[in-house]
Amino acid sequence: MLNRVNHGRIHIKVAQSFLVTAGLLVFGLLPFCHDQAVAAEPNAAYVFPEDASRGWKLFLSKNCIRCHAIWGQGQGTIGPDLGRIHISHESQGMIATDIVNHLPTMWEKMREEGIQYKTMDPQEMADLFAFLYFVRYVDEPGDPKEGKNLLSAKGCTTCHSILGEGGKIGPDLSRWGIYINPIVWAQKMWEHAPQMEAEMKKKGMSWPMLNAQEIVNLVAYIKSIGGKIQEEHHLAPGSPKKGREFFRTKGCTECHSVEGEGAHAAPDFGKIEFPRTLAGMAALMWNHSPGMTQMMEMRHMPRPKMEAQELADILSYLFAARFIDPPGNPDKGAKIFEEKNCVICHTVGSGGRDGSIGPNLGRLREISVVHITNAIWNHGPAMMSRMREYGFSWPVLNYTDLNDIIAFLQQSKKGGK
Repeated sequence: MLNRVNHGRIHIKVAQSFLVTAGLLVFGLLPFCHDQAVAAEPNAAYVFPEDASRGWKLFLSKNCIRCHAIWGQGQGTIGPDLGRIHISHESQGMIATDIVNHLPTMWEKMREEGIQYKTMDPQEMADLFAFLYFVRYVDEPGDPKEGKNLLSAKGCTTCHSILGEGGKIGPDLSRWGIYINPIVWAQKMWEHAPQMEAEMKKKGMSWPMLNAQEIVNLVAYIKSIGGKIQEEHHLAPGSPKKGREFFRTKGCTECHSVEGEGAHAAPDFGKIEFPRTLAGMAALMWNHSPGMTQMMEMRHMPRPKMEAQELADILSYLFAARFIDPPGNPDKGAKIFEEKNCVICHTVGSGGRDGSIGPNLGRLREISVVHITNAIWNHGPAMMSRMREYGFSWPVLNYTDLNDIIAFLQQSKKGGK
């Protein structure tokens, strides 16, 4: 059992890792305010995450750290490491489905380990969703040694010096040690890409391709030899609302679309294999910079100037767009509600009676993925007990099932069929 001292050490150690990895922005990347969420969400059931930093504290206080580690840090080995579940993206519905499907196993393990099961309110569940979403997009700390080797292997030292030694065409990269955030690097690389491309052509050099891990390794090395981190180089939380507007005003929609909104000369950011991390986005921008420059020249478009904060907002918008599930199908939801035996305990309808065991779900005050997940979390053990009395097992959901059920419940609440 974790004692208070060990618990605190884990808290500090993991928190430090987060800050080193991506700076202050990452704790603010997904604490979307309600006005930001309303501006972009297609339906009240699909809400942007709340506050990732509060969600991290809940991850500790609700005993999640007892079973789950984050990037190998923490003593939890019973469940999977939640920072290392590598998938293209994790939407709100997917997070909820993962939680609901694994609840019986989680309860059993908690009983075996003597871990107290703690309930949550909807706000806490929303914050926890933010944290679970957030950890998928933050890079693990890089390897300074690998980063140093990359500078030579990728030809960076042909133009750039390190601590005064090397090329003299570009700036001394040790000055970039104050930038610990991959987004700031992405902005600097975007800003100087045309000049770098021109110099490389003069020298007969090809554009070096980078992947996400190489970006974080480079950041780790430059940080290890650079100057002291200054507060002014940290970014404010990214705003999806502002990012959506910047995506338009910076001309991104002239070539790109997000889920069909925008032009189609370049890939739709809602449909491509989206980078898993912030550094992955930086690598994507770098690798495609020559192609984007060529397309902008063909279209007689100026290369947009972009401040680091503006890029942070744009990336926040692009990542947030991946969190939103498409609206569910109420007809499918009604069928699933019956097939999964929900009708045995619950009725549905704004004016109907309570079910034989559970409440009328059509009279719930709030019907959203977060609220339903929170209700199942809080009442799940009692539900499981009654289900065993009736002789049927805990339902296993597919990733679209919960959203379809939500659509069905919402329609019933409004008096639909």
